[in-house]
Amino acid sequence: TWESWTRDRVESLTQRHVLRSLRPVDAGGRGWSPSGVPRGASSAEVWVSGPTMRAWETGAHDLGDSADVVPANGVTLDAFAATTAATTRTSFPDGTTSRVTGKTDDDANDVHHRRLRLFSSNDYLGLGTHPRVRAAAARAAAAHGSGPRSSPLVCGYTVAHRELEKGLALLKNTEECLLFPAGFAVNLGVLPSLADSKDCEIFSDRLNHASIVDGCRLASLKGTKVTVYEHNDVRHLEALLTKSTRKRKLVVTDALFSVDGDFAPLRALASLKRRLGRDSFFFVIDEAHATLVCGKTGGGAAEMLLKDTKTTPNDSEDLSYLVDVHVGTLSKAFGSHGGFACCSRSLKSLLLSSSRTQIFSTALPAPCVAAATEALRVAGGYGTPGVTENESENIDEGVSLRARLWRHVERLRDGLQLKPLLHGGRVLNESITSPIACVAYGSETHALKASASLLKRGLHAPAIRPPTVPLGTSRVRLALSAAHSDTDIDALVEALTTIAEPRL
Repeated sequence: TWESWTRDRVESLTQRHVLRSLRPVDAGGRGWSPSGVPRGASSAEVWVSGPTMRAWETGAHDLGDSADVVPANGVTLDAFAATTAATTRTSFPDGTTSRVTGKTDDDANDVHHRRLRLFSSNDYLGLGTHPRVRAAAARAAAAHGSGPRSSPLVCGYTVAHRELEKGLALLKNTEECLLFPAGFAVNLGVLPSLADSKDCEIFSDRLNHASIVDGCRLASLKGTKVTVYEHNDVRHLEALLTKSTRKRKLVVTDALFSVDGDFAPLRALASLKRRLGRDSFFFVIDEAHATLVCGKTGGGAAEMLLKDTKTTPNDSEDLSYLVDVHVGTLSKAFGSHGGFACCSRSLKSLLLSSSRTQIFSTALPAPCVAAATEALRVAGGYGTPGVTENESENIDEGVSLRARLWRHVERLRDGLQLKPLLHGGRVLNESITSPIACVAYGSETHALKASASLLKRGLHAPAIRPPTVPLGTSRVRLALSAAHSDTDIDALVEALTTIAEPRL
């Protein structure tokens, strides 16, 4: 039966240590203002209830009901808390155990919640809780609710959506921009629209994001051939391109890889396109984790690596014009929600009429649009709608936030360099080059144990396991934010370099 099949599948996931849980958190600061807005909301910390934290520490499966006043199984909250508190050790398949700590200093002041510092959020500049961004979202909600609830092609597209698209196009230096309901939906819509027949071949980096992989799969249903080239291997890509007999070729890559933290060799890829010919392949890059984070103006990895950075003193050419589509999301450094594709005017016309994830989705809610637009004003400076060159505070704040974030990157890199790490981990790719850093462990069990050790210190850094990463490459992923303090980074370094617990 379907019920028995479901139970067997869940049991299999459990045995392989890849069963996921939902851990409900309180995103507000402690205490509430008279207006009902939480005080001190931060992009770098959350508060977690005692029952949820105990379930988290013990590795108990949680569907979110640890936050219920009366959990789904009918047990009262006090009984649930007593049950989870009774479990003091987590057992692992290798026979080792992880001690669950008792109450912390936070518990002494508030028995119901504990503070958890986040090294897991993609809010790289802390704009998700920036006062101006929050206020813009609140004003839009008060004035418009969610806005017209319809597809952009029907009545869901507003003047506010247009203003955001214009700002994003300016940021990416493209003619146009098209908004999508989510970052995942962009690749799922753009790739099948571009690669729509048997005369096309897609060349995709082996470590591209799942949204790119799924977009390629949809394109293959239309007859498009999908070829995977080895990670960041431009020579392998060139050999595959040369061998291909398809009329149209498309190369797609993440600009900053989300679970490895390394950059694509964008300058080498752009140089390859220039050498083979402007029409040799269509070049699509996903800048989900790089937009607002990289480049002098926050334009992304293309700005940083193709415009700002020169490989040799004589290499002064700006190669960013060789990128045909910039895919991105509004849910990371923008601190909002949604996705976008920055491109030419003619390509926008095509996508608007062929991209199913855009055509058949309701337009972005008004508060999300307002929040993203204000985030762009804060972090992008002038050049965005409604911001003039005279408003230097916008320019200064964006530059300051990026500078602070990259100082944290250097602080973490210097703190971990050449030091033994928690439970025998090692820094992935030998060095930290972006706000995404990974400590590699290999097995799911070892990564889970390292993540649990950090959790006991009040630091959240998740264990990334299959199917997100290939089997045998599990790791703990660290995401840095401008919202972190130097003290936060130092606490993370101390936790990762303290190996008092037995190494695996």
